[in-house]
Amino acid sequence: MKKGITRWMKNLAVLGSVFLCVWCAAMKFQDWAAEQGGDALLFAAGMKAQAASETPPTPVPEEGAVQEETSQYFLPDDGVVSLTQALDPQTSVTPDPNRASAPVEEIQLEGGTQVGNFFVKDSTGSGTDLNAALQETPSVHLKGDGSVEILIYHTHTSEAYSSSYTGFYYTDMETRTGNQDQSVVAAGEELKRALEAMGFGVVHDTTVNDTLYNGSYDRSWEVIQKNLEEYPTIQVTIDVHRDSMTTESGVKYKPTVTVDGRKAAQVMLIAGCDADGGWGDFPRWEENLRLALRVQEKLQTLYPGFARPLNFSNSKYNMNATPGSMLVEVGTEVNTVSEARYAGQLVGQALGQVLKECK
Repeated sequence: MKKGITRWMKNLAVLGSVFLCVWCAAMKFQDWAAEQGGDALLFAAGMKAQAASETPPTPVPEEGAVQEETSQYFLPDDGVVSLTQALDPQTSVTPDPNRASAPVEEIQLEGGTQVGNFFVKDSTGSGTDLNAALQETPSVHLKGDGSVEILIYHTHTSEAYSSSYTGFYYTDMETRTGNQDQSVVAAGEELKRALEAMGFGVVHDTTVNDTLYNGSYDRSWEVIQKNLEEYPTIQVTIDVHRDSMTTESGVKYKPTVTVDGRKAAQVMLIAGCDADGGWGDFPRWEENLRLALRVQEKLQTLYPGFARPLNFSNSKYNMNATPGSMLVEVGTEVNTVSEARYAGQLVGQALGQVLKECK
């Protein structure tokens, strides 16, 4: 009996010593973890904490954040890539071998005849003195009081942009889309926002006019007339398109420029002309020309190289609707929609300044 009690007392003493050691170790670990922070808990759980010198993982954007489908990086929330952060097309991004593809070349378009501080490609043969026309005041005089005075619309509403820049394109790529967040409508919306921020009343009519390509200009003319009837105060109409340029070898051009460290699609203004009066319904083309020249000058002053040479051609393109009618080409189908949106914003800021100066 005594031996049993003695054995039991020894076992109890051993258990007590073990408990005391575990308690002391736990107290020391608690003090150490408090000093080391959360990394200590990761270490204790068997997970090595990331050293401060190691590269952090790519952050996942918050729900709703704007991003492009790229394999290497997320875009900033405003949807525009900063050139200081952007990466060139990665060698790891290779075309699907089961689809035919061709290169995309990023370029900046220049040339033409100098007028003031910018360039014009004049194919009219009209003999118009463009320097003299630049000095003449445009005929539009907007109040800028919030009343509707500007119409933005799209004759070719379905013209699409790329979601990302990989350095190549698939020859079977879709160049038209019903998704207006991916088309020229997105550029038009940024143009509208920029003008509204400057106090102008703007209608952005997103009617799809190119369900059938033939007859698009007839349908967009109806859109213009409908809006002029509803808003007789409209003085400026802007038809926003995008261009397409493919070489004989199949290379697609991506006209791009850097503005304030960000990539923007290069834009081109078109000014129409009826030099011999053959159309009979475009007698005020010179008034449109004066406005286009002023906007081109402002674009070059604010954002050198952003605008391609102004295209002055024997064309009408519904620019006979008002003495402040314009057509703007924003990039090509291989520009990203982010670059097109940014371009729309820049055009709006320049146009807004010109319209304020014409009051």
